Amino acid sequence: MAEKIRIAIFCGSFDPFHNEHKMILEELIRLNKFAQIIVMPLGLAPHVDSYMTPAGYRHEMARLGIRNIPGVILSDYEINRPEQYLYTVDTIDYYKKKIRNDYLKEKSKGINKQEKIGSKKADKSKGVNSLKSIQNVKIVISLVYNSDALDRIEDWYQPEQIMKKAKLLICRRESDNFEHLNARADYLRTKYQAKIDFLMIKETGISSAELREKLRLEQAPKNKMPSAVYKYIKKNKIYRFSQEMAQLSQQQLIQLAVYEKEVRRHVSLCRLNHSLNVMQYAVHLAARHDYDLMKAAVTGILHDIAKSMRLKVQYRFAKKVGKLNPLNRNIVHGPAGAWYAQRYLGIVDQEILDALTFHTTSRKNMTKLDKIIYLADKLEPGRPIKKFEKVREIAETDLTAAMKLCLEEVRLSQIRRSKKRHPSTKAARKHLESK
Repeated sequence: MAEKIRIAIFCGSFDPFHNEHKMILEELIRLNKFAQIIVMPLGLAPHVDSYMTPAGYRHEMARLGIRNIPGVILSDYEINRPEQYLYTVDTIDYYKKKIRNDYLKEKSKGINKQEKIGSKKADKSKGVNSLKSIQNVKIVISLVYNSDALDRIEDWYQPEQIMKKAKLLICRRESDNFEHLNARADYLRTKYQAKIDFLMIKETGISSAELREKLRLEQAPKNKMPSAVYKYIKKNKIYRFSQEMAQLSQQQLIQLAVYEKEVRRHVSLCRLNHSLNVMQYAVHLAARHDYDLMKAAVTGILHDIAKSMRLKVQYRFAKKVGKLNPLNRNIVHGPAGAWYAQRYLGIVDQEILDALTFHTTSRKNMTKLDKIIYLADKLEPGRPIKKFEKVREIAETDLTAAMKLCLEEVRLSQIRRSKKRHPSTKAARKHLESK
């Protein structure tokens, strides 16, 4: 009989990751039937038309939420393909192939090692037979969903293939309508030969939508989510600007997801988090000051895209722009990122490219976007610098006044550290003082 490897994939937006998610994972572990339990934050899906928090935040919340749960694996497979809708059948096929290949590779190592130890023909023949036997391994995928999936799954892409290639493990709560769930399960079993099991979980009363709203208002109770997740959300004010972000169209959010993926390729997780914070705060400032939200978002997410590139590469890219001189290692990533955005991402909006170029230095005759990005970079919630609290307050109503005060704080900081100010920064401050 072929060996079976059972895998559970817990799919969800995890927006945010909360205690019910953690409880479901603990229940899956208690079943003691899965070789792997994979947490899969949702990427862009055609059946989701409401606003979702950026993937980088949701992935980090999931990572923090499961870090004390041994044996659970976090996957970024779906969020790493935002340039196209990722269908559930793709995920099933990918993991069946991946887990099968990983298994065969590991088993082959053991068989080859035994063959090296044994020299007899009988031993070698045994090894060949063992290799043939492991080829028959069967990967059994169980997709873990909330109970509403039974009503929605027929609207998904190729539902018949989903239910042919994987089992459904449906979480059922005491408050659910058991008669309806059983009827839906029987219907799907009859029509699609679906293999459906139920996982009974305790009632928690946690609603993700209600939790997001309370987090936006900074009123959410700590006991609804793992403490590390709560602290992360509170520090970065992830949901504070969700209403402004939700004003962007679905197509714009897809484009931002593409840019986020590109940033993720080039920077550390810490820098990605900063870039997301700058993006959201820039959108907030744009909304406050009647500016184009998408242009603010694009510039915010891309502002540090070149920050972690090799310094030699940064200088080479920056010199192609030729707009910021003299260059130094602390500011070169600005024009380098502008050139990268134009050359590789097809961004031709000169206002965006200039805002990327000057986001660390500022400049004379700053545009509104220049001011928004410069301030967002300094004021984003993950940088709780007390000296900037007054700047934050002023930025809500007057970008120019906020720039004046921010540049003065920067000047004083540079004096304390015996640092020279860049000529572009001096020009910006002088120009603002003349107004």
